[in-house]
Amino acid sequence: MFRLFALLGAFSLCTSAGNDPLREVTSQAARVENQLVPAFYKGYIYWIGLTGPDNQVTIYAPDGHLAFSFQTETGRAEGVAIDTDGSLAVAWGSIEGGGIEFRDNSGTPRKTIQTGRYFPTHISFAEDHSLWSLGWQRDAANSGDPDKQYMIVRKYLPDGKEAGAYLPRSLFPPGLEPGMERWQKSGSIVVAHDRVGLWVYSGEIGTKTEWVELDLNGNLLGRWGLDQFYGNTRVALTTDGHVFVQNYGAKDKTHQLYKLNRESSTWQPVDSPPSGRLEGADGDALVFSDFRLGPMHVCWYQHP
Repeated sequence: MFRLFALLGAFSLCTSAGNDPLREVTSQAARVENQLVPAFYKGYIYWIGLTGPDNQVTIYAPDGHLAFSFQTETGRAEGVAIDTDGSLAVAWGSIEGGGIEFRDNSGTPRKTIQTGRYFPTHISFAEDHSLWSLGWQRDAANSGDPDKQYMIVRKYLPDGKEAGAYLPRSLFPPGLEPGMERWQKSGSIVVAHDRVGLWVYSGEIGTKTEWVELDLNGNLLGRWGLDQFYGNTRVALTTDGHVFVQNYGAKDKTHQLYKLNRESSTWQPVDSPPSGRLEGADGDALVFSDFRLGPMHVCWYQHP
């Protein structure tokens, strides 16, 4: 899958016609020209392969300082999740198979689990410290192809044991594997209080995507198409259950924020949204960044 490269356009510093930011941080995370766009996880900003190979992980904390820099010990890093106690997990993949590496709040490796033919590509911690993953599974007979049938979502207990497998691949049309995108697609899986949100492929091209929600028992709650959003799209799920999409309009050359109305199954425009790039959610707040080159300016806003 391709990696998204840094855009040359610029956003202004965090401003909003409707409200002031709850907090602002100028992060030590800095972008230079032609550098990969970072990923985001609940206030953290991270890169994979920023200063080295694709097992190199660099993570900046919500207060802006460099929190972790390390190399995974088993394969290329695929995704990162940070728990409320500061411990973290890294999904990884190798020729032999997939797995998850757990580290303590100092970044020291604690344990590694093997997931075999299943490759977790995106991960997220729940309030009970369980870890949920979105991924794909390799065919048993031909390791170069995805399996035809498998569960794309898995749940792991704090001790690393698998506690459940959910959402059959057969629910989605042929084409791209729903959970096969790389680490920069922030928001691909988010666990928020009483639900699991998934931003997945649903067809043969990358513009065909869906927002899918499960309850914490893995039962399907709903599915909403995102085909109308195809330009620099970003998705965020707040802890209180609100879903937002930011999209770049090709006609007016501006970014627009939309909010999901589950009752009508529509995406409704948000009036006077904050400026900047929607990075995701941190609790009930939406987080936007100044996307210009140099140190990243990050702002938290109460969602509309």
